[in-house]
Amino acid sequence: MAAERINARRSCQRQRRRAYKLIRKTILDNGIKIITEVVDEVYSASIGIWVDVGSEDESEKNNGVSHCLEHMLFKGTKTRSAKDIASEIEDVGGGLGAATSKENTCFYGRVMGDKLSVAIDLLTDMLLYARLDPEDLDLERQVILEEIKMYEDDPEDLSQETLVMNVWSNNPLGRPITGTLETVSSITSQMLREHVDRFYRPENMLISIAGKFDQEAAIDQFKQAFKEVRTGAPKPQTAAPKLTPCLIVKKKDIEQAHLSLAMQGLSVTDERRYELAVLDLCLGGNMSSRLFQEVREKRGLVYTINSYKTSHRLTGLFGVYAGTSPAKVSQVIELILEELRRIKQTGLTEQELKRAKTQLKSDLLLGLESMRNRTSRNAYGELFFGRQLGVEEICRDIEKVNHEGIYTLANDLISHEGLSLVLVGPASQLPTNYTLSC
Repeated sequence: MAAERINARRSCQRQRRRAYKLIRKTILDNGIKIITEVVDEVYSASIGIWVDVGSEDESEKNNGVSHCLEHMLFKGTKTRSAKDIASEIEDVGGGLGAATSKENTCFYGRVMGDKLSVAIDLLTDMLLYARLDPEDLDLERQVILEEIKMYEDDPEDLSQETLVMNVWSNNPLGRPITGTLETVSSITSQMLREHVDRFYRPENMLISIAGKFDQEAAIDQFKQAFKEVRTGAPKPQTAAPKLTPCLIVKKKDIEQAHLSLAMQGLSVTDERRYELAVLDLCLGGNMSSRLFQEVREKRGLVYTINSYKTSHRLTGLFGVYAGTSPAKVSQVIELILEELRRIKQTGLTEQELKRAKTQLKSDLLLGLESMRNRTSRNAYGELFFGRQLGVEEICRDIEKVNHEGIYTLANDLISHEGLSLVLVGPASQLPTNYTLSC
């Protein structure tokens, strides 16, 4: 049995090395990068086109324009209506979608491998020939305004968005991705076209494809589609925000109180990112974590409690979210702070460290079974590191995480001077004074 396990492990290692070697990078004449990974063992192909623009590239006046443009690209092109776009991709059993973040916008699709050309044709048509009609904008604006209201009605989203807007109030990174009711109401078709002209350029675009597909045909199709697209002015770089601690109680007529407590985190490329990933898992990242066990399982004070990490190019946040009864808020906050203090003082146990590293490596390998995950993983490697991070390289770096690194990181990040707290709930039932000492 031992020999069989060794052989199986070696086989997996060979497959992972083979998969890594199959990742290919092509740069078109105008600078657009295409990352392709052929996986013959599946039926589907996943595609994503990343544009390096998000809410951090906006001003206070046009906040939300990146997200609005993401919506508008689905409203029709010079030759297709919105219904045509939806029908054509669904005729081949596929789907299209898009997402806007603080730092980039992604248009993606998933189809059977032999139908990839349909997805490419639709996505390139949307990116290059969007109609951006004023009447369409008036209609879609109402959709976006309802989306903003939906997030405002979600106390978890509201608590975390309020926290980000305040701790990074001195920086565009703190602006909401969707924009506000006021800024979205003032967006015009001309503003959308100016945004396209400024940012939807080859130097800001990256294409990633993974799955079973004809690699050469896909690259040739993109070459043809983008052959007339020319480069523009370099994108200005945004400075890293300075974290400004805050303590905010936001009134909302709901049954529970929702709290977000956060501190300084790490950037995407920080060498300590695996230490933070381990710390996150052990603090509140799964059902065996300290906060889940102490606050929910042992005391029954919450239904939901979890830690989270948000990483961007130049900075990040590390925090905890929980929902509880207003009368129990102080107790829950103190239990969270107690766990933070305990980690600072004693670090993690050997069992916690081992379990978290195993979980991280397992999540990495299981993620390879999803072509969407591969597409995103390959794109982020290029976007943030300028290269592909091999599976074995990542596993080695995870395995290097030790008690000393966790202890040092915890004491670097966890400080009462840098803690911020946002509470959303029935204000009259919430305490107004909190001592955030850790």
